[in-house]
Amino acid sequence: MTEPLQYHTAATVVEHRSIGHIPHSERYGTARGLLFLWLSMNSTVLTMTTGAIGIALGASLTSTIFAIVIGNLIGALFMAYHSAQGPKLGLPQMIQSRAQFGFLGAAVPNAMAILMYIGYFVSADVLGGQAVASLAHVSVGAGIAIATVVTWLVAWLGYRAIHLLNRVMAVVSSVVLAVLVVPILGHLPTAHYTGTHNTVATFMLMLSIAASWQITFAPYVSDYSRYLPASTSSTKTFIYTYIGSTVGATLFMIVGAIAGVEALTSLNDNAVGYLSGLVPGMGTLFTVLLFFGIVAVNCENLYGPYVTGLATVTRAGGRIPSEISRLIFTGALAIFGGLLGSMMSSHFILTLLNFITFLLYLLVPWTAINLVDFYVINKGSYDIGAIFEPNGKYGLINWLSIAIYAVAIAAEIPFMNSAIYEGPVAKLLGGSDISWIVGLVVAAGTYLLAERTKQNRAVVATTLDASGQAA
Repeated sequence: MTEPLQYHTAATVVEHRSIGHIPHSERYGTARGLLFLWLSMNSTVLTMTTGAIGIALGASLTSTIFAIVIGNLIGALFMAYHSAQGPKLGLPQMIQSRAQFGFLGAAVPNAMAILMYIGYFVSADVLGGQAVASLAHVSVGAGIAIATVVTWLVAWLGYRAIHLLNRVMAVVSSVVLAVLVVPILGHLPTAHYTGTHNTVATFMLMLSIAASWQITFAPYVSDYSRYLPASTSSTKTFIYTYIGSTVGATLFMIVGAIAGVEALTSLNDNAVGYLSGLVPGMGTLFTVLLFFGIVAVNCENLYGPYVTGLATVTRAGGRIPSEISRLIFTGALAIFGGLLGSMMSSHFILTLLNFITFLLYLLVPWTAINLVDFYVINKGSYDIGAIFEPNGKYGLINWLSIAIYAVAIAAEIPFMNSAIYEGPVAKLLGGSDISWIVGLVVAAGTYLLAERTKQNRAVVATTLDASGQAA
């Protein structure tokens, strides 16, 4: 018998669920809402500063734009496939890792995801602090404190508030982009900008950064599609997520790259102040709009580690009501992140570059394993109850999956090119970093081979057992 849909719980402002399975009676919304969410998530000042990294590396404007477009188109494929998992399973993204890594083994990728959340939170919090400092005429440190509190409040309210804010900011961000394009183009030098170090290596590095911008959303995505009805089309979920994420990120990164040609130092030191200053007479309004755009994306960097953290240290969310546990967890993380932001180096863009590159190395093998397991091995069919059981069918620790994860990261090392290390193969390639492609192929291929081997052995064992019984 089909369970009737009831919307009273879903309609409350403060979310009452944590990491547990969302029952059908509390599912609501349509896949179309994901278009606005992911458009807004990618339409921020932080996205612009990421686009300017190509210029900071010395690439030409044309090369940077091509790298941005191709990188986003490739990277968003992975995060959009993760998004389609949400309605099917009704679970936050990282708790699904228990099915591949085991109940306790999932702590390995979960720890990487929490590290990522903290890094992005701190980066965006610095930009939010700059905006508040400009508006309230206070120090950047005080501005960061205020930005932290506002962001924390939205994260505490939870799923519904995050969706509503991003729906509004999707429209606002589109207007902001349209208004900023004209003055930014007007500041371009008349001569074609050819870059100071325009090589295949800088092109590949910027392509990797754009791809990793999308791939690092992978631990987020089904957190924000898990309340959709189970009957929601996977194709629609994928398409709306993909379009929203690629369009928002590509456009804002390109605008950031164009701005970087003329004002790289300004973007590095005070991106919000520079962008607001491009609109005479409306600087204050634009600073406010840019600030709330930052909050709209950064609240997810507090909400995400909350559900991921619970999936790491509790069976099904613990006994404390989610409103209270989310209040405490996100509050503590907000304070920690705010303090880190106050100490961040003034070399903002280079710090962001190093961080994003590091994340790519760690998250690519996880996303490959998760997607292969979901779409190829199990075809979306999981025992939801067993995911919450320490001694369930998925086990405590899947050492094979952890070994594959480690091997994939090790395979990336010779191909890496970062601020602290350049691998031997990367040197032979002129500095091109293709480690993330290697990580994807090794993790996906090895995991698929291992699981197919296990399945074949199980079939043989079953056949032999049946033959013995027949005899």
